[in-house]
Parts: sequence; structure tokens; C-alpha cells
Amino acid sequence: MPDSASTQSSHGTVLAQLSDPHLPLPARIPLTQVFNKRLLGLLSWYTKRRQRYRPETLAALVADLRAQAPDWITVSGDLTNLGLEDEFRQARDWLDRLAAPERLLVVPGNHDATVAGAWQRGAPWWEPYWRGDAAPDADLDTAFPTLRRRGPLALIGLSTAIASPAGRAVGEVGSAQRERLTRLLRQTRSEGLCRVLILHHPLLAGTVKSRKRLLDGAALCRLLAGEGVELVIHGHGHRSHHLQLETRDGAAPVIGVPSASSAQAEYAAYHLYRIRPAAHGWSLELEVRRWQPQDGRVVCAERITTPLPRAHAAAAVPAAPA
Repeated sequence: MPDSASTQSSHGTVLAQLSDPHLPLPARIPLTQVFNKRLLGLLSWYTKRRQRYRPETLAALVADLRAQAPDWITVSGDLTNLGLEDEFRQARDWLDRLAAPERLLVVPGNHDATVAGAWQRGAPWWEPYWRGDAAPDADLDTAFPTLRRRGPLALIGLSTAIASPAGRAVGEVGSAQRERLTRLLRQTRSEGLCRVLILHHPLLAGTVKSRKRLLDGAALCRLLAGEGVELVIHGHGHRSHHLQLETRDGAAPVIGVPSASSAQAEYAAYHLYRIRPAAHGWSLELEVRRWQPQDGRVVCAERITTPLPRAHAAAAVPAAPA
């Protein structure tokens, strides 16, 4: 694992984001566990989703990610398909192979909370990966937002995972999480950290269809506009989204990543976020690394650099000469 000195160097720090891997279902699924909304998900898996979400595609992305050697990794939800406990158990094995818990932060998605109680029963399997630094014995009811300080970064994970009726895939943060988030944003701003907010559902209205939206997205936007944030990253839509939110401290990029296993539609990709110190703040470089169906390689498909001027940056350095 990189030491804290390396992540605070002039070269910056690198965060990798995977999302929506939709790992394959277990070989055997007791029918008694799918006499609910899960039955529709099971039918969808066998009729179309297992053709789209391919383990070999995901494996290619993970191999490329390892070669890129990011400092930190986040997985922004939907590791499972039906939220079955056996899926959580299998996903834990996958997480263990991906990276050590101190390098990897996970937040849940709607598929991880397909029916009431699914996330609550499954969460203990992933606890080392969603737990914050200051919560060794985290209570799931109050665990989110989680906070991990990593060099110049404050990685803040939100849970938007709630059970919803058949045909809907909405999420919600809730007032209690928003209240705790307000305190974390103020605290980490006072520490001069670059605040990265990680959640599953898209923040901004219109990013996905209404039946998949974040129910309290408007309230969360108001909070972030008032308290400030440097970067918001999400999954869920299975599409690339490069938008922004105006905040008290300046514009914050709001970025969505496609599914990490999709062999159809928008092909699988993961993101690398390189965050470097710059004059009066930070510089963010987004690199999109995408799987190619013609040869199975993962290549750089796009690179975008965005300045993040912030008065609270703790270690602002002069910009390099042009």
C-alpha cells in the first residue's frame, strides 16, 4: 500500500472507481428466497443480463486496473444482482482478491438492497470494505456516511441503498445521513482536504429515468451547494456522465462511470482520478479506461483535466510554468 508521503507528493494521488460489476449469480438459488421482487430479477438475469454482464470483461478491467497501480480504489455499488446472502459471500471473495480493505472503499447499490433487509443481512460480509477509519465497530444504522482520510483526500461514502417496489430502482440518502454528512464536510474542509463524495445513485436530476432516481437528490444538492465538495462520483446509470454542481467553494465535477462488466450497450469502463496540488487548490485529471469488444483490451478512451480552485486547500503550491 502506498505510504501517506507518496499520496501527498507533487505527483498527487490516484483513485480508481469501478461500479456495477453485477457479479455472476451463485450456481444454486433456493426458490424460497425469490418469491418476491427477486423473481423478476432472476428472470431478467437468465433472459438477458447474464449475456451483458460478463465476468471475463470484468476480469480484463481488473487486470488493467492492477497494472495502473492506483493508490486507492472505490466500488460504487451493485456488486450483487438479487441481494442474496450467497451473493454477498461470493462478492466478499472478489473484494478480497481486488485489494486490501484499507485501500478499497465500497458503497452499496439498489441491487444490494433488492428487498427489505437484504443489505442489512449482507452488509456484515463486506464490513471491512465499507467501514470508516474512525468506526472499528460500526453500527450499520449510523455507519454512513463513512470517512476515510487518504493523504490529501477525504473519501466520503454515502449509502443510497433502499428496497423499492418491483419496476423501480430508486435510492435515498435520508435526513439522518445528510445531517452527519454536513458535519463531515465542514470538518474535512477545515482540515484542508479534497473532499470526494462516493455514492451509487446519480446526484443530479435527469441523469437517469425517474424510476431510478435519487429520491432526495434535490435536498442533497442543496446541502453540497451550501457546504462545498470537490468531486462527486457515482454509478447506477451504466453510462458515462460528466456534469457539475455549483457550490460555495466553486464548481464540483459530478461524474458517472459505466458498468465494470458490460459487454453490450456502453462498454465496460473504469475511471482513474489523478488529483494533484495546484495553485490555490487542486487539479483533477479524469482518465476513462474502456474495454474494447474487438480485441478484449482495455485502453485509455478519454482524458479530461479540470482545475479545482479552493481557498481551503491545505498545501496549495504554485502552478507549474506554462
